[in-house]
Amino acid sequence: MANPVIRAFIFDLDGTLVETEFLKARTYAAVSQTLLGLDDPDERAIDVYRRIVGATDETAARAMVDELELSSALHDISEEPWQALNRMQADRYRSDFATGDGLRSVVYRHAIDLLRDQAASGMSIAVATSSQTEAANRVAEKIGIRNLLDVLVGRDQVTNGKPDPEIYLKTAELLGVSPDEVIVVEDSATGLESAVRAEMRCIAIASAFSGDGLRAQTLLHQDCCVYRPVDLAGVVERLLAEAE
Repeated sequence: MANPVIRAFIFDLDGTLVETEFLKARTYAAVSQTLLGLDDPDERAIDVYRRIVGATDETAARAMVDELELSSALHDISEEPWQALNRMQADRYRSDFATGDGLRSVVYRHAIDLLRDQAASGMSIAVATSSQTEAANRVAEKIGIRNLLDVLVGRDQVTNGKPDPEIYLKTAELLGVSPDEVIVVEDSATGLESAVRAEMRCIAIASAFSGDGLRAQTLLHQDCCVYRPVDLAGVVERLLAEAE
């Protein structure tokens, strides 16, 4: 039986199309500095975020509270500590980084070009992200790709976040394609696990945060992991050819 033809590309957002992961980590470092009364940003937050890159906002905030020992600094707030920290981080991120110029300055041009090229070729295009839908839509608008997306699915639209396959399966369903007609473009070990468990082809593009995790993971063959932008086109062409 012939392989199904690829009909859709589904992209992760943070760390894949735009380097928001590092900006989010820097924001956590700044918020922790304020909460703990430190002289400088809390560099431990960068290390924590590097280990959990690709995780949901809740997972990230819980890890920060635990590993940076922030519970006591947040105990007077009516929310759960992780919820309070997540809100503080989101507010600081929006004020410091989430402007159009700020986000456009940290796009991954090779991934944006791939998205634009595949959209122009007639592929269905979607984003499936661990960010909340409203925030993801704002980012997509500001980096100039929202009009190219047929579907955008955020963490709040599914019950289980990555690495569960639900978000990719839901996105494919909304696009009207089957899992074997999709190529997912991810950056993290957490995200690629979600795609692999959804039984979709996947390309993982290393970011400043995710390279070590991609090298260590064993779910996706290394010939589908891209560590240099110049190699991306060749990997895409090979996967498309294999599906013909």
